[in-house]
Amino acid sequence: MKKIAGKSFTGKTAAIVKDPAKVMQPVYDFVEEQLNLGKLGYGELKVSDADAVIRLETNLINLPLQEPTRISKMISDQEQLPVNVYLVMTSPHVNQSGLRIDEVASADDFIGHVGDYAKTMNDWVAEKLAAVQENIAKQAETEAKEAENKPKKAKPKSKK
Repeated sequence: MKKIAGKSFTGKTAAIVKDPAKVMQPVYDFVEEQLNLGKLGYGELKVSDADAVIRLETNLINLPLQEPTRISKMISDQEQLPVNVYLVMTSPHVNQSGLRIDEVASADDFIGHVGDYAKTMNDWVAEKLAAVQENIAKQAETEAKEAENKPKKAKPKSKK
């Protein structure tokens, strides 16, 4: 498998939720640039204050690029597949599997039309990141209740 070009960016949850268009635009631009060069690629935004990575990537199949073995098994008998653009979020807090992947468009439709897909992509980013925040808060609440309900160990009496 050829090396796939990638570029990483970093952002904080509050900035991403406040203005996903501003924070994600360099990611979108990088992926479109790779497609214009006839290459597969990905742009990713590492959320520095949450355990999450948001990726926009090109692929032949609805699987993350980080799983080349699964991809090659799925496409081994296919002659030629179209390239698509996918939004991917990996986080233990996005859902039970820790992975969310959705198709944005075919590569052909995406090139030159990033603006047409930007609102949908930005809404997706904000929605998935809000879910991550909510799940982190729920987990903290659950852990706090569990700690509160744990029987306290009696302190050993000191002998004088």
